[in-house]
Amino acid sequence: MIQSLNIIDLFERGGAFMWPILLCSVVALAVVIDRALFFFRHRYRLDASLGEVERSLGTAVGSVEKPSDPLLAVSQIYRSNLDSTDEHRRNILQREAGKIVRHSEKRLRVLSTIATLSPLIGLLGTVWGMVEAFSQIQALGDQVKPADFAGGIWSGLLTTVFGLVVAIPATVAARWFDRKLEKLAQDMNHVVSHLDEWTGNAT
Repeated sequence: MIQSLNIIDLFERGGAFMWPILLCSVVALAVVIDRALFFFRHRYRLDASLGEVERSLGTAVGSVEKPSDPLLAVSQIYRSNLDSTDEHRRNILQREAGKIVRHSEKRLRVLSTIATLSPLIGLLGTVWGMVEAFSQIQALGDQVKPADFAGGIWSGLLTTVFGLVVAIPATVAARWFDRKLEKLAQDMNHVVSHLDEWTGNAT
């Protein structure tokens, strides 16, 4: 019977709880697209970036625009503060690297929240469907037949299914973006370590 129903029919049978799940899916998709485009625009390869950083050591920084490559941006900040004390330069690097990471992780908490919230909304819909089913059983008394309450249970279970359909890809996407952020932080530290070595500031 399910095969004969399209997605709109299933959505309508799920009841009112399907609407917040739909909203979650739309927001999650928007966040995934936004962050995917962001990381695409700011993509880099560690080896290539390190090579460019090393080649740029003998050139003046100047008042150039901040590069889209976050590793080159960190290098630019480092080279702009070569004349500062080690402690002052470290403080500036930590502050600016923190800004880069925070800018990269914008809206990812929303995605994680949706990954957690969607199945809970689905579960609430299922419990509500069970409440309606048992209310129907009580109202009909001895005259109850399985078909009289099966619809309520089925509608409730649909909300759990749709909640999981939203939560699973949202969870996968959130974990993938988190891994990208972890790698970004590690690579920025890697670049700073090389710069310390190349400029003779290693401690």
